[in-house]
Amino acid sequence: MSEARRSEVKRIDELAEGATADFLRRSSLTYLECCIAVMLTHLDHEEVAEILEREAKDLREFG
Repeated sequence: MSEARRSEVKRIDELAEGATADFLRRSSLTYLECCIAVMLTHLDHEEVAEILEREAKDLREFG
């Protein structure tokens, strides 16, 4: 395989990896928003906010 062809394949692979990462990020955010919406159908706003704050605290503390 020529150097130009390898470079082209590498560029395509990098673009595909970037597109995959973007898709997964957007999907994760959409899933989180859906989960919050479901929580809000069964809990009041303040309770949801408290739960999310606890989760954020744990995430910051424990990674």
